[in-house]
Amino acid sequence: MALGVETLKNTQINKVAKVVKSRLSGARASSADYFIREFYRDVPPQDLLDEDPENLYGAGLSLWQFGAVRKPGRAKVRVYNPEVEEHGWRSSHTIIEIVNDDMPFLVDSVTMELNRRDLTVHLVIHPTFAVQRNGEGKAKTFKTVTERANGAVRESLMHVQIGEQTSPEALKSIEKGVLKVLNDVRAAVNDWRAMLQQVEESISELATTPAKLDREEVDEAI
Repeated sequence: MALGVETLKNTQINKVAKVVKSRLSGARASSADYFIREFYRDVPPQDLLDEDPENLYGAGLSLWQFGAVRKPGRAKVRVYNPEVEEHGWRSSHTIIEIVNDDMPFLVDSVTMELNRRDLTVHLVIHPTFAVQRNGEGKAKTFKTVTERANGAVRESLMHVQIGEQTSPEALKSIEKGVLKVLNDVRAAVNDWRAMLQQVEESISELATTPAKLDREEVDEAI
């Protein structure tokens, strides 16, 4: 049964690939096809089989285009309701797109922020790519981590579907909240080694404390 479902998923992805070829051409089509296949690689079949291939194409292409330019060291977040007239695809859910340097705690931190807001998370797609960018932050290539090229940086891309939010103010508030959480995660990940070094230096200083101080108190402090 599982094999049959995976076969159906592959058939669905091939349908999406046909949409890519019908909309794009040349190197752009090849790059988009590669990205979209990797984008959906680990998504459970049940989250794809009932979707229109046009919308699956639109969701993948949207994140690919959104991640095409990013300033180094900064998270990029977009929250919106896709419409065919404006975005070329549609969804019954509000979409959150995230492009960031890969680091621990990203998915948990984002979902915790959304849960804090009492928002229902319907789907999280979280591919990781090795991305080469030029000096302006424009992506040259998106490759899998195992195919990582020289100069490529491991980046985390996220596509999150939540219950539809129709208020522009709500969309902006969610975007601001997610961006704040991502900045907090970056600060924690960047600082922990320096904090650990400070702790180790303090322990070393305490270990050489003058003998006149109570040894048990020193040991307790260490």
